[in-house]
Amino acid sequence: MNRNVFFILGCPCAGKTTVAKLLAERNNMYYFSGDDRRFEYYKHADKAKHQYMTMDASSFWDWSLSEMVAWEKGVVSEQTPLIIEDLNRLSQEHDLVLFEGMIDISYLLLVADRDHIVYLTVDRDMCEKDFFGRGDHNGMLTAIMNTEGISDEEKKRRVEIRRAAAITAFYEDAQEFDLQSFSRKDIGSPVEMAIKIERFFNI
Repeated sequence: MNRNVFFILGCPCAGKTTVAKLLAERNNMYYFSGDDRRFEYYKHADKAKHQYMTMDASSFWDWSLSEMVAWEKGVVSEQTPLIIEDLNRLSQEHDLVLFEGMIDISYLLLVADRDHIVYLTVDRDMCEKDFFGRGDHNGMLTAIMNTEGISDEEKKRRVEIRRAAAITAFYEDAQEFDLQSFSRKDIGSPVEMAIKIERFFNI
């Protein structure tokens, strides 16, 4: 991985997108969102190589929490080499590239240096409280609540298991990977967070 590629990772609701867009704008970086590319990768998934991306999810709501978590993590793991391939290409075309989103950290650390990665975090209770406040997550909530033919109790169950699965899958321990982490709770504004990350990245 070229040294002009940087990574903003983090748990849901930690402010990754807001801070990454600000950081990219302040430093004229090419902004690459893993979330924005996710469905593009689905289109090119190969059944022989991508078990999770090609899995039949028609029974999704009957899955256990552990099955949902495994699927979430599996999809990200399968997409990570595709993300790295795109980033390597983009690093040849742009002076600075900033990735933001979910990625397999174990894989990433095989190809990227720790001083080019930061992990943003937020207390889990705040994460749970804010989860459906995000635009993309709010769409998920709306879809569940507008589902016809199921009881209010089933709608509530679906909301709770969807939130639990996503948070459990992506709430990583940055210390376990020896990554620099910044807490949304401890830093007052996105601008302050961006400045701290700029200093860490030395840009």
